[in-house]
Amino acid sequence: MKETKKWGMISNFFYAWKLANRAGKGLLVGTLMIGIFGFINEYVWIYAPKLIISFVEKNYSMKKFILCTVLITLLLTAVNTLNRLGFFINEFEFVKNSKYLERLRMRKMFTTDYKNMENPDFLNFSQKAKTALYQGNGFHGVLYETHNIIANSLIIIVSSIMIGLKNIYVLIAILVMAVLVGKILGWVGARDKVKFSDYLAPTNRKINYLDRTTKNFDFAKDIRIFNMANIFKREFDIVNNIFFKKNREHHNRWVLGAMAMETVLLTEKIVMYGWLVYLIFKGQMVVSDLLLYIGLVTSLHECIGFNSWIYSAVKTNTFMIGDYRNFVEWEEDKESYTEKEESRKNLSFDSYEFKFENVSFKYPGHDNYVLKDVNLTIKDGKKLAVVGINGAGKTTFIKLIMKLYNPTKGRILLNGVDIKEYDREEYFRIFSPVFQNIECFALPIYENVSFKPKSETDMEKVKYALNKSGLMEKIDMYENGIDTNLLKIFDEKGIDLSGGEKQKLAMARALYKEGDVIILDEPTAALDALAEDKMYRDFESMVKN
Repeated sequence: MKETKKWGMISNFFYAWKLANRAGKGLLVGTLMIGIFGFINEYVWIYAPKLIISFVEKNYSMKKFILCTVLITLLLTAVNTLNRLGFFINEFEFVKNSKYLERLRMRKMFTTDYKNMENPDFLNFSQKAKTALYQGNGFHGVLYETHNIIANSLIIIVSSIMIGLKNIYVLIAILVMAVLVGKILGWVGARDKVKFSDYLAPTNRKINYLDRTTKNFDFAKDIRIFNMANIFKREFDIVNNIFFKKNREHHNRWVLGAMAMETVLLTEKIVMYGWLVYLIFKGQMVVSDLLLYIGLVTSLHECIGFNSWIYSAVKTNTFMIGDYRNFVEWEEDKESYTEKEESRKNLSFDSYEFKFENVSFKYPGHDNYVLKDVNLTIKDGKKLAVVGINGAGKTTFIKLIMKLYNPTKGRILLNGVDIKEYDREEYFRIFSPVFQNIECFALPIYENVSFKPKSETDMEKVKYALNKSGLMEKIDMYENGIDTNLLKIFDEKGIDLSGGEKQKLAMARALYKEGDVIILDEPTAALDALAEDKMYRDFESMVKN
């Protein structure tokens, strides 16, 4: 398993806010409004009873009492209005922030080294990164709770100062118990993250796979014809049993943690109220002050308890953010993913010669070599047919020459230079591949060929490529022609293609791209004999030069 970096709680907290501010400044503004005005609202209500009783104790006039009541009411109205405005701002900003974070995650998925897409460690971190984007978890959990942290921390600070001015020993006892509560919940949260969230990452990945497969139209025929419902039910039962077992352990763990925390908080409450009763009996406190300190003690007790839960939740969520960081900052193989300035980015050659020198390859995690000591030179302008039985390594050979994998031993040269030295993205541009498994995307036909928006697509070139591949005759049958959408996912009038038509679409993609090197991985496997014969007869003109 790849070694990953562990960041601290504070580091991940500020990382979350750094990305939030990149998505937009509104979330910080809304959070500060909620936190500050929430604190003011709480203290107005703490002081209101003292003020009311003070009017009676000092025998103030009814006029002053009414004026004071009106002012407090206006203040509360303004504070609550601004507080709600902060929530409305955040409601919109959270959506914007989550979309930004998902874009970063998807960008990593789209640009990571190809071999990582078959790496269980990488795929598990991908699932953990996705979990960190669920509402209430990871980023949302940290960013949402920040306004509570601000409000409660201000209340704790002010209340502690006022209580400490009366009795420093009571304050010390309260703070010691508060730290103890935080330690209890922090320990439970850290343990729960490992035993619950991390443990379930592979299980959640399996659940997602089963869910996608049962809804995927491509698998629908096999599932029904071969009566696979029982097989899927069995697999769902296996992962669900694991999920429910871990959820039960998760629940029990937090019940015990809550019991320990409540025991400490009860002790804290006894200390605080015992102190107030003592002051009353000693005649050291009037009724209005008693009401004030009851409010201070109550709010302090509630905020310490609430902040302890928040601390535990935030700590667990920052661990999830750490998983997200490990995923989006996953260090790519320097031999295949080149971002260095000294990498060779100019691949505009007049001719191409590929040379395999003692190339051997075995897939990560496997002991047996798929290819062993391959020595081969492909001259410029030549065509090479790689023939072999299933499993002989034909597709692996293609993956190697296209730099999707690096040789385990030996090296591959392009025009005398090891292909590891070439910038990966620039190297990919020289190829027009047709892969064995061809996927249609829920996009218009022209975009399935050019993979560019309409403004950047040469429509005549699309039609030429489709005509050369033999697919244009069918597309002309549709009212919208090359603007017709494939699949019915986004368009109920979308069309689907047969296996042979998909391979013709793939050929059109390769022709449109106009790469200097064409790679065909069994391009006619789904065609009938006549169509296969015609495609190979047309092949010479299709890939001329």
